[in-house]
Amino acid sequence: MRWSTGGRAPGEQFEYWREMICAAFLALTPESDLRGGFAGAVTQWPLGALNLARITSQRQTVRRTEDDIARSPAAGFYANLQVRGTSLMAQGGRETLLRPGELGVVGTDEPFRFEFGADFEQLSFFVPARLLPGPVPTATALPTSAGVGAAVRLALESLPAVRRPERLAFHAAGMLAVALEPEILDPVRAPRTRAAAVEDIEAHLTDEDLSPAATARRLGVSVRLLHGLFAGGPASYAATVRRLRLDKAARDLRDPALSHLRVIDVATEAGFVNVASFHRAFRLAFGRTPNQLRGSHTTENNQTYT
Repeated sequence: MRWSTGGRAPGEQFEYWREMICAAFLALTPESDLRGGFAGAVTQWPLGALNLARITSQRQTVRRTEDDIARSPAAGFYANLQVRGTSLMAQGGRETLLRPGELGVVGTDEPFRFEFGADFEQLSFFVPARLLPGPVPTATALPTSAGVGAAVRLALESLPAVRRPERLAFHAAGMLAVALEPEILDPVRAPRTRAAAVEDIEAHLTDEDLSPAATARRLGVSVRLLHGLFAGGPASYAATVRRLRLDKAARDLRDPALSHLRVIDVATEAGFVNVASFHRAFRLAFGRTPNQLRGSHTTENNQTYT
């Protein structure tokens, strides 16, 4: 079954989209600033108790509100595989950014929100609650490049083309349940996400506006979620930034090619604004002043090569 806004008058396109996604899924509340020229299409494959749909559309926000839940209650989950573009998924105080190839799950019995900032394509797989037993980590990105996640992705992509899609859909739901188990999901999820945040910090270490808000914006997550990534690690966001800047300053002080730079220049290049606080933090971290570190390194080099 396929629905499309094509052929509708400009003023009717978005209103038809509202009706279309509610018919294809559950009661939902979409919003977009592209009302006049909005375009979207949904292709749906009924699979017994399960369901698969391909959504292709433009920037919008889609919510499932308390009123929507009251109008069409359901006990189940939507597993959304991002095919093109990105989407911010939020439910139960959690947020995650789905990039192409990643999959995230939302429950139908509590409010959720999707934010699509540009044109996108998704595969949306409905699974009844009885097929995903136990606590389900909603609004959490599931990588699908390897392991069980890769098997789920391949199954969802293959469903429209196989001869008996109902059988494959049932197995896809079972694999999804395995992929969402904590012992499989957590080792993949947390280090990768925290590592991405640290990688972004390192790339913007000398930016004047480096902050939790700036990092969160580039990663497409909330500031609260960003701080949560560091909560279970060895250091907070601020402490991580400070340590990385101190390490950069220490490397520059040891570099003979940069010996012409004053300590204040090294501190500024590393992202420190206040020189006094830089000296205090440096001595606390390395047990000596910046000049002492530079002097000892020069002496060691002279002793080695003379």
